[in-house]
Amino acid sequence: MMRKSTSYVCIRCSGSCLSVLSRLRSPPISDWTSKFSSRAALKSSSPGLLRFDASRSDAQLSYDRDTGIVWQIDAGSGSESSRSRRIRPLYQTIIGIEIHAQLAIPTKLFSSAPTSSTSANLHVHPFDLAYPGTLPSLSHSAVRAAVLSASALNCTVHKTSRFERKHYFYPDLPLGYQITQQRWPLGSEGLVEFDSWTSPQQMKQKQVEQSKRGGGDKKRRRGNKTRDGANADSNQLQPDEEFSTINEKQEPVQLRIERIQLEQDTGKTTTHSVTNNNTKIYTSRIDYNRAGCALIEIVSHPDLRSAHEAAGAVETIRRLLRHVGSCDGRMENGSLRCDLNVSIAPIAHCFEDSNNSELDVLRYLKETRCHRTSLPYDTGHRVEVKNLNSLRQIIAATEYEALRQSASSICNNPTGRETRTFLVKPVSSKYPLGGETFCIRSKGDAVDYRFMPEPDLPPLVLDGTTLGYDDEVQSLEEYICDVVPESIEEAAARLSKDYKLSDEVIRVITGDPPAIALLDESVNIAKKELSILMSHFDEKMPMEDKIDSIPTLTANWLCNDLFALVKRSALEGKDDSSALGGTNDDELSSTLNHPISVEYSTVDGKRLGSLIAMLIHGSITTSMAKKILSIMYKDDLFSTPQEIAEVNKYQVISDMNALVELCESVVFDPKNASQLEQYKLGGKNVWKIEKYFVGKIMEQSRGNAHPEKMKEALSMVLGRI
Repeated sequence: MMRKSTSYVCIRCSGSCLSVLSRLRSPPISDWTSKFSSRAALKSSSPGLLRFDASRSDAQLSYDRDTGIVWQIDAGSGSESSRSRRIRPLYQTIIGIEIHAQLAIPTKLFSSAPTSSTSANLHVHPFDLAYPGTLPSLSHSAVRAAVLSASALNCTVHKTSRFERKHYFYPDLPLGYQITQQRWPLGSEGLVEFDSWTSPQQMKQKQVEQSKRGGGDKKRRRGNKTRDGANADSNQLQPDEEFSTINEKQEPVQLRIERIQLEQDTGKTTTHSVTNNNTKIYTSRIDYNRAGCALIEIVSHPDLRSAHEAAGAVETIRRLLRHVGSCDGRMENGSLRCDLNVSIAPIAHCFEDSNNSELDVLRYLKETRCHRTSLPYDTGHRVEVKNLNSLRQIIAATEYEALRQSASSICNNPTGRETRTFLVKPVSSKYPLGGETFCIRSKGDAVDYRFMPEPDLPPLVLDGTTLGYDDEVQSLEEYICDVVPESIEEAAARLSKDYKLSDEVIRVITGDPPAIALLDESVNIAKKELSILMSHFDEKMPMEDKIDSIPTLTANWLCNDLFALVKRSALEGKDDSSALGGTNDDELSSTLNHPISVEYSTVDGKRLGSLIAMLIHGSITTSMAKKILSIMYKDDLFSTPQEIAEVNKYQVISDMNALVELCESVVFDPKNASQLEQYKLGGKNVWKIEKYFVGKIMEQSRGNAHPEKMKEALSMVLGRI
């Protein structure tokens, strides 16, 4: 909220310098759109950038998804480049997140009703429907999953926590209150470190740009000369080089977790419309299957500053919860939902002595990075945007709110505290963000939830009885260390050190926790079986080189071929035309046969490792291996790769005498007499004849001929002509 005082305090030092700066001059209110919600045009100017057109002025506002800065743009410029149109930075977004993650346990939090999805209102318990006389019974599985989640987020796990009632009335809450842990949470003071979110398209574009620059920049820097002919200082960057350095080499973002608490989920409300006598009637139906399911609410501090940072934080927390197995992270099914708290802070006064360039903004962001633990001066009221279920919605809602609040602030009509939701719309010129936020209730008056201790539940004490360990042998800290799996960072470091995998392959594998275990098992099996196969092979072969190639080859087959089969199985029989157009698997249709994870693969690590061993040994070719993998996944769920190869006669012909006979039968076949005569005549097109013979030999051998040895045998046969 922009105050009416005529001074600002510098936020680079959180107000400690008390430097007085002049007030930002806003244009007259008649020159601006007074209400952003009137759907003034939002135009997409470039990937990662949107601008706001005022209805009565040439002035525009744009939002940068990467930095979270709201810019004023010169609408009179004829250039289409968004960066060249920027005039000055006006506001910085301040973002906090609240994540509701449904725990992956078989029963509900306080009852024995199952959590598996089925027809509406089938899996309900008298307690979840508030039947008189029913009492809660805490699920120990939920407590263990919550402890795992808190540990994964580096939270302090409290040995004793308490439940309390949060009173409010809504049809999907039969009890009239929610059992939660608002004041005495299970965990607190956590920390998550992550990189700002980047779309796959932007990632590929950056890789292309970096490969194009390559060593050219270094070569040019070595040749830089000053005006007097002397070499320039190698440590002093030119403006364009400094912009590239600051923009591309960002430090990881740190997000503080305020608390993590156990609580009940509510029922699921669906709205249906019926048209009768030209009258459209809306009815709401409630499914109580979800009521009472175990949730953890993860509340962060407002440490985020951009839409991409918010998306990166949610994606990282989702991956961590999936990694420890406490939540499946399926945002499209509502297993993980996100609420955003968005506000803006004026920053134009920080650039009055600069030329308002992007380099100045990046320097400012770098200088203020260490002050994120405190809110900037004059930060406006926070607006809560509820129930976002995809990364795309998180980014779009942040952008929309930043522009809406900025436009209102410029009009001297700052927004107040309110709760909004994001209404999804088809992407069009009217809705370039794919939707808009709208108010569902105002928070002008503080809501009194009448928190009170839950009288039917004792304090939650984390001991051996609750968590299932021996108090006399282990402490709580030792138990947590034993049950928490290897972290994503530790797994990535191990895969890089032990297996020498590329960063891209590691990112794909660690993105699906079951893939890490499958890779380890496959590599171990492949090494054992390759050693057995090599011991029965007569020729000398570079054993160490083949063993060293196992991890890389296994990872490539896992990331490419096996993941492709899993995805095809998930989408089989579905209309996936729209699903495949999303930016990641979270935005796929909720009607998938199963999640896209190797957890649902019918090929385990043992069979994949055996296949890799056969491929490296040379018993089968790559094309044979692909066919065998497809058969193992779809048709034969129990046979080993060796058995499938034997049944289908997938066996490489590597004996030199047999290959020579095969080559002779093709070369001297009367059907190929004309090609043989052309080869005898020689000339520059001889290689085409050799290629023709190779194709015929592979056709006759049904692809079983060893490629390299077959070419060697063909050279021997043709050499005798």
